[in-house]
Amino acid sequence: MAAGLCLFAPAKVNLALAVGPRRGDGYHGVRTVLQTVCLHDRIDLEPRAGEILIECDDPAAGEGPDNLAWRAAEALRVAAGTRAGLRIVLHKRIPVRAGLGGASSDAAAVLVGCNRLWALGWDRTRLATVARGLGADVPFFLYGGTALAAGRGDEIAPLPELPPWPLVLCRPQGPGIATPAAYSALDEARPVPSGPEGVDVDGLCAACSKAGGDSAALRRRIAAMLANSFEPIILSQRPDIAAARATLLQRGALGALLCGSGSAVFAVAPTGAWARDTATALRGAGLWARTTHLFAPRASAGRAGNSREEG
Repeated sequence: MAAGLCLFAPAKVNLALAVGPRRGDGYHGVRTVLQTVCLHDRIDLEPRAGEILIECDDPAAGEGPDNLAWRAAEALRVAAGTRAGLRIVLHKRIPVRAGLGGASSDAAAVLVGCNRLWALGWDRTRLATVARGLGADVPFFLYGGTALAAGRGDEIAPLPELPPWPLVLCRPQGPGIATPAAYSALDEARPVPSGPEGVDVDGLCAACSKAGGDSAALRRRIAAMLANSFEPIILSQRPDIAAARATLLQRGALGALLCGSGSAVFAVAPTGAWARDTATALRGAGLWARTTHLFAPRASAGRAGNSREEG
């Protein structure tokens, strides 16, 4: 029997997120620039006979069919026509319902890991056909780095990789936000079907294309272009999230934005020292806060080996 695997599943932030009106198929058209960051979950996969089992140290993530990582393994097993079993041990470090993509990243890592353990030999394009059935963000995590996502968010076009700039992630103490609830709130806030306003996805993609130039100038430019269709409605409904974002800006962040549909926010840090000091201050105020940095290597899902946790 093959040996087990220890994998890392990185979080993501949306540097720009433009959400269009609800489509006839019930989904919303989106265009977003996604970026993996170093904060990650750890996943241990062990081959076994029989069924798929999952253990998780965060009850909020769910177990069995309630966990997207379990559903990923089951979906791949069905698609591949194999009877192989699996034990998944999921060590959560990415907060649940924070807009950081933890569940989707876990699912992508499990697809990559099972592909190895079960010796399927599938390429990334074939794995993506299974990933699309699991959730809009799952295909992105098969690529990682910097990418434009369109359609439901599952049409991925890699962009030039950005430097490993430092970030601060902050999640208020209030409840997490379920993505369907965020979309419903956005629909209710739009009296007539309309497109996203104030989100220049094309401009941000163009800025990313200059990633080989002056890193400091590029960091300031991209920080100034951060935008998210969800942010106005979520901040109006959640003063705690609005306050966290305002605190980051007041402390001198180059830019700050809601992570996905919330409930976390992130800030582009001017320096690594600023990031560390700010995260420490936020934790002292009772908030969940971590420093991290942009994570550039491609094919980030299921990366194995050692990885440095940040505080």
